[in-house]
Amino acid sequence: MTQTATVTALPAAPGGMVELTITRQTACGHSCDGCGRCAGKAPDLVIRAGSDIPVSLGDKVEVYSDNRVLGAAALVYGLPVVLFLLGYLLPASLPEGLRYLCGGAGFLLGLAGAVICDRRVKKGSGMSYRITRKL
Repeated sequence: MTQTATVTALPAAPGGMVELTITRQTACGHSCDGCGRCAGKAPDLVIRAGSDIPVSLGDKVEVYSDNRVLGAAALVYGLPVVLFLLGYLLPASLPEGLRYLCGGAGFLLGLAGAVICDRRVKKGSGMSYRITRKL
């Protein structure tokens, strides 16, 4: 997955990580002046990325993130929904209210799994980003 970012800080030592700011985009293209429906601008994301090419402050660059970003998004959004459906559909012999309760428990279990995964990623190496080219 590639995104456009702006270089905001350079590494103190050669070969260090470059600090980048990614302006988040919304699905509508974030043209708030035209529609006025957005409550406000999405906050910028500050990341650190490795770079094999020389960059300077203010440069616009293309940043590549590994596929773990998509996997993490699938886990966070998909696992609670799948576990809710399994919790609701599998105990078909139970009364409706208990099936909803099982579905809710599955949903909460899915959220807990996503939180645990998020904490492990933050403790470990996290998501890795690499600058692929200057724009």
